[in-house]
Amino acid sequence: MDLKDTDIQQQSLITPDMLEVYQQPRTYRNRRIGRGNGVKSHIFYWSKRSSRSKRVIVITAIMLTLITSVLIFVVSYTGSSPIHPGHEMKFNSPPLLGGQERLRMVHMVLRHGARTPADTYPNDPHINQTFYPYGWGQLTNDGKYSLFNIGKWAHKRYQNLVGDVYDSKVIHAQSTGVTRTQMSIALVLAGLWEPHGTPLDWNPALNWQPIPYSYEELDKDTLLLVRTSCPRYHEELERVLNSGDIKQIMERNKPLFDELTNITGLHIKTPDDVQSLYSTLKAEEEFGLDLPQWTKLYFPYRLQELTDLSYTLNVHNDELKKLKGGPFLKKMLNEWKMTANKTENLKKMYLYVGHDSTVVNILSAFNAWEPQFPDYTTMAVFELYENQKTGRYSVQILLNKPKQPTQVLSIPGCESPCPLDKLESLLKNHIPSNLTTECQSIDATFTEPPPRGP
Repeated sequence: MDLKDTDIQQQSLITPDMLEVYQQPRTYRNRRIGRGNGVKSHIFYWSKRSSRSKRVIVITAIMLTLITSVLIFVVSYTGSSPIHPGHEMKFNSPPLLGGQERLRMVHMVLRHGARTPADTYPNDPHINQTFYPYGWGQLTNDGKYSLFNIGKWAHKRYQNLVGDVYDSKVIHAQSTGVTRTQMSIALVLAGLWEPHGTPLDWNPALNWQPIPYSYEELDKDTLLLVRTSCPRYHEELERVLNSGDIKQIMERNKPLFDELTNITGLHIKTPDDVQSLYSTLKAEEEFGLDLPQWTKLYFPYRLQELTDLSYTLNVHNDELKKLKGGPFLKKMLNEWKMTANKTENLKKMYLYVGHDSTVVNILSAFNAWEPQFPDYTTMAVFELYENQKTGRYSVQILLNKPKQPTQVLSIPGCESPCPLDKLESLLKNHIPSNLTTECQSIDATFTEPPPRGP
């Protein structure tokens, strides 16, 4: 209702300017934006509201404040974040085996999360980039978010195996000696065991707890990168690269190698060189940098096949698989057999974070890798089951890639889940017996090349 002049004049706070305002039609705009003495006009407008109307306004304000406070509390205390909804890992995993099968042990092996470029090339327009605030070859925020969600997925899937409360007797966690893998494993562990609601809840304002992990220095790595001296591996790889089939591939792609060399200023002569360029361009693009015009003719499609080939060439035959993926295969087989023999004090979960080659080499040792690009957070999972009725053990292998449903992998000659004894028999040629001896070159004059960066 409009206010009458007599009603307005009875108020001691009324000025002529205010009288003019309140004689105007009560539109939404001039209720929000008064003229003249704005403060007094708002005070007056409030004073003329009915008691019931005032109660509604006050209750609404209180409810909005409470809702806002609850939302802030939930975000702070559950560790969830509304920042990166588009980058959350979407797991569509098969259920754990049921019936008589009981999960006894799990090994998780994954590549680190999304990172800034770790390398460049002479003609790179972004060669002087600092990638602030991350730096070269470091995890981005999107990478961190995905890794944390891998931990939450692992907690949900393996809760009955490892429990809700962190226990050092349950897990062995290990990364390589590189900062991005060390940060990655810390993030997975943070999502795996959040302390709120457990006896380890040490800080109400922080749903995180420190969980230790180990790593090997790069020049002493015998498991995830296998960078210790192994002349025989490089001798055999050189032989493979000079073999008939591979030389044909090299000759067929020589024009491409020459073009890329001229364009980039980088000496490109192998699929491994192409993979290095591909990875740099991919990281720059994902960081939001504009790629130079020439890349439209090459990246990603003309580089994709050679990039995929570079990974499989490094584990092209049984001997290369034994020397690169074999040490991990041997260790994991021993842990499975000790579990089957009821050895006490074994861990229930083994978590490893490495690099693209880590995942490829290990799955290749199982003959379970198909040529493809192992993107950030690509993860191989090995689940060991015991049949309650027969007492026999078997292994299910999963491959999780970003934005794709989890795959169940099969070892050639053995359906999933593969019986443990059959698995060991099928892969016997990939299991090293004495790596020190097996790494000795056949040609005593062979010179081992320096290792490339991970």
